[in-house]
Amino acid sequence: MRPRLLLSAVCLASLQLCSLAQDVQARAEAMMARARHLSDIRAKNAPAFRLKATFSFVGKDLESLQGTYTEIWVSSAQWRRETVVNDFHRIEVGAPTRTWRLDNSTDVPEITNRLPDLLNVFPAAGITFEFDSITVSPGEKAEAECVTTKPGSRQERYAFCFDKKSGALLDKADPDIRPKNSTSFSCVYGIFRKFGDYLFPREMACFEDQHRMLQAKIEDITAEPSPDAALFKPPEGASEGCATKLVSPSVISQVAPSLPGTSLGLGTTDDQGTVKIEITVDAMGKPQGGTIVQSDRKRFEEAALNAISKWRFKPATCNGEPMASKIQIEFRFGS
Repeated sequence: MRPRLLLSAVCLASLQLCSLAQDVQARAEAMMARARHLSDIRAKNAPAFRLKATFSFVGKDLESLQGTYTEIWVSSAQWRRETVVNDFHRIEVGAPTRTWRLDNSTDVPEITNRLPDLLNVFPAAGITFEFDSITVSPGEKAEAECVTTKPGSRQERYAFCFDKKSGALLDKADPDIRPKNSTSFSCVYGIFRKFGDYLFPREMACFEDQHRMLQAKIEDITAEPSPDAALFKPPEGASEGCATKLVSPSVISQVAPSLPGTSLGLGTTDDQGTVKIEITVDAMGKPQGGTIVQSDRKRFEEAALNAISKWRFKPATCNGEPMASKIQIEFRFGS
């Protein structure tokens, strides 16, 4: 399986632009809705299920790695996921407004963060797209209709291809925006089989700029009408996240690092030294811990850590309720 080439349509008659744009938007939304109705096993009121998958990818040292993924889904407000790659083990639990994640190691295979998006198939509910074009793409087994979005601020586009006959989602392409460039991360789906009233893909793969990065196979998917409630309890020691509206912490008061012979220039460009620290702002707005994320002058690290311990914040909120949250603060030292 390889992603299709997604091309933009061009309107030639300016007087038709408005009506054509409306037609493209309506048709694209209708195709997405049809595909969701056909294959979205996580749709509202869909039956609970247990899914087991195996996956493989190329590691950072170019070694071939395999893993397993297990998901128990009751609703968007109650789910559990487990991911295992060799000795690495991740548990994730979702509740109505909170999520929890527990990793048994800080050495996290980066590609595992892509698994939920690959296996969820569809964009998260509530995300809207402004579509720009629809093209027909011939394939080896089926003809597809492909839709692309209008370019964003960095010319990034999203794209989706649907089987013209069945309406199933076959391909999707997401822009991966990075500090210096952007790439296209595309996922393709195949071998659709029945699960209850749904037609769900059993094989899938993702590519980055046409290079295969991740592939997965659904080994089993079964109805799970009465899962054990204990499975959805937050794991002890797990980090907490927000499943709804998250507002990040904001600084109330700050103290400049005390370092003889230097001054602090926040937000300026200076090559004398930079220290970036990750802290947890607790629900009371106090910084907890402090980990050096980046540093080009070791002698500045202690001063930065001492200063950040005296900062105070307005804590993050999740759906209006205060919660602990991790943030990163960068200190720039100059003469």
